Amino acid sequence: MNIVNKILRGDKVIWILSLLLGIISLVVVYSAASALVVRNYEGSTGRMLIKHAGTLLLGFIMMFIAYKIDYRHFAQIFTIIMWLCIPLLLYTMLFGNNLNQASRTINILGFSFQPSEWAKIALLTYLSRELVIMGEHLKNFKQVLLKIGLPILLITGLIFTENLSTAAILLVACLVLLYIGRVKFTHIMLILAIGVGMLGIYIIFDMAKTKVNNNKAKKEQKELAITNGATTEEFVPRKNRIQTWIGRIDAMFEPKDEDYDPFDDHHYQQTYAKIAVATSSFIGKGPGKSEQRNFLPHPYSDFIFAIIVEEYGLLGALIVLLIYIILFTRVIKIFTKRPNTFGAYMSYSLVFLIIMQAMINMGVSIGLLPVTGQPLPFVSMGGTSMMATGFILGMILSVTKSIEKDELAEKELTTNNTDENGLSVENSD
Repeated sequence: MNIVNKILRGDKVIWILSLLLGIISLVVVYSAASALVVRNYEGSTGRMLIKHAGTLLLGFIMMFIAYKIDYRHFAQIFTIIMWLCIPLLLYTMLFGNNLNQASRTINILGFSFQPSEWAKIALLTYLSRELVIMGEHLKNFKQVLLKIGLPILLITGLIFTENLSTAAILLVACLVLLYIGRVKFTHIMLILAIGVGMLGIYIIFDMAKTKVNNNKAKKEQKELAITNGATTEEFVPRKNRIQTWIGRIDAMFEPKDEDYDPFDDHHYQQTYAKIAVATSSFIGKGPGKSEQRNFLPHPYSDFIFAIIVEEYGLLGALIVLLIYIILFTRVIKIFTKRPNTFGAYMSYSLVFLIIMQAMINMGVSIGLLPVTGQPLPFVSMGGTSMMATGFILGMILSVTKSIEKDELAEKELTTNNTDENGLSVENSD
């Protein structure tokens, strides 16, 4: 135990919570990925499990690497990474792998990579550094807009075009960080107003671009039909990103009339997730006994919480929820010990990002929120997300390790001073 304590210093509770999430991930993904096994692994559950275990191991390795780095170095490291992420996000938007009408990943050396995951960490770490460095300059809106507002608008804007939910979560985390970082509320609102203005411009541009592309595609279809002498088929216009987002919200609140079909293309994801939750009980159906995993899209990532509820019931859901809540409270403890410092700002903003992502994944799975593509942090299958979350946890542990080291040094200093003055417990009588 002493050896473990020497190797794994810092907040032991966070170490244990991370291990619990890893174990939950292995067990639930093994059960939820049955359809994926048939489709991509030729029915070999072992191959899939080994690959996911390898990804999870990479997450823990990233955690350990971050934990071993003095957290103060992250201020410089992620400032550089943040500016590198801007061209990477732009490249992803223009040339990335297209999935569901969105480009979110790029291929590097044969591996799929999602730049937005690291851009989130870099932006929040950079902002934490700037909040400490700027000091009195936080009262100057021009300085705040240039050094804080501009990076927020750039990063969230580039992510927003392809992943609304991720951009929204990041923006909220940034605004909360600015608020606790003593930036004037009016300045925060002005930055938000500029962001809303940029959103309006994007919506107008996206709608115009989609209209032009649809008209061009319709014309080409007619010309092709005339050339081939075939009957012109009904043209189906492509939806723009705004229509896709609105459609997901409408699908959630659409009135249940006679024409309502819960299993059509707009509703089937939420329908099967609701069935998984509704057919469960307090203790669930049991490990590996999920039925909706065969019908839900991505039950091993976006809808993994629905599988947790179905197999482990309300009890399992509450345990997972409690793990994230405890994680949040441990980081609040850091903030109370080191208020208004880089380590406190960084830890709070990053854990807030994790908790928001977890709450949204849970909300989507039980039908409280529109469908998004947010994984359950450190549980859902996914390489970039798993490694990024592991690194975040390691960064937080690096801060707790530093706090623990300082507390031990203060304790030793107090003990030495007490002994030198003859006021130790043994001599106090």
